[in-house]
Amino acid sequence: MAEKGIKRYIKLWKNIDNAGEYIFKKNQRHTRSLRFITKPTPIRFYVPESLYQVFKEIFMEDVYNIDNLVKKLPSNPVIVDIGANAGFFDILLLSKIKSAKILAYEPLPSNTAFVRKVMEENDFLKTSIKLNQAAVTGKEKDSLDLYMEDTDDSQVVASVFEGFNKDNLKKTTVPCISLTRIVKDNNLTKIDLLKMDCEGSEYDIIYNTAPGIVQLASHIAIEVHDVDDKTYNFVSLKKYLESLDYSVTSTPINNFCHAVDATR
Repeated sequence: MAEKGIKRYIKLWKNIDNAGEYIFKKNQRHTRSLRFITKPTPIRFYVPESLYQVFKEIFMEDVYNIDNLVKKLPSNPVIVDIGANAGFFDILLLSKIKSAKILAYEPLPSNTAFVRKVMEENDFLKTSIKLNQAAVTGKEKDSLDLYMEDTDDSQVVASVFEGFNKDNLKKTTVPCISLTRIVKDNNLTKIDLLKMDCEGSEYDIIYNTAPGIVQLASHIAIEVHDVDDKTYNFVSLKKYLESLDYSVTSTPINNFCHAVDATR
C-alpha cells in the first residue's frame, strides 16, 4: 500500500539525505530542478517539474516497498528493469544495494537521456546500470508504436494502448527487444528481480514469453493495469502467475492499477 500522510515524510527521511530540499523548497520546483542525495549510499540526482510526481511515488509513497524488497534479494542481485523511465527505482535500489547489477530498458529518448546524465554524475552507476533504449515485448518484433504525451519532457505514461491515458496524443515508433532475447544476449541463468512498469505491456511480456524464461525470475514486481475484462487484468494475470508456481500478493495503487509481488 502506498504510504499516505506523515508516513511519506518518514520514508523521505529514510531514503534522502538532504530531505530538507523537498520539505522547505518544494515550492521552487516550478522554477528550478530540485536536487537530492540518497542514503545510505549517496547518489546525486535532480528532479525537474515533469518528474516531481514520480519522485514522490518512489521515494515517499514507496510504491515498491523498498525495504521489504531488499530483504528478499541476495547481496549481489541481478535485476531486469522493464520500463526504467527516469531511473528513480534503480537509483533507490542501488542506494540500498550498491553491488546490484541492473539491465534497464526504457523506450523514450528523453527518459534515457535523463538516466545517462545521472550516470555521468555518479561514476559507480556506469558499471551498475546497463541502459538500453528499447521497449520490451513478449513476441519477437523489431519495433512497435507507443502513444505518448506531445512533449519533449520526461514522462511516465507512454503505452502501446491508444486510449491508455487521455493526454497520450502523440504516436511514436520505438525499437524493441523481447524478454527472451534479453535473457539469451546476457547469458542469464537467473533473474533475482524482474521489475516491470510498462503501462499495459506487462501482459504481452508475461503471456507471450515461454514459461521457463519467466520462471528464471525468483521475484517479480509489477505495476499491473486493468486494461480489459478478458485476460488483460490483474485477476487473470494473477491466476497465470500462480500457474507458474508464483506466490502472488498485491496492493492497490488506484482503482485500475495494482502493485503486484510474485515470488517463487
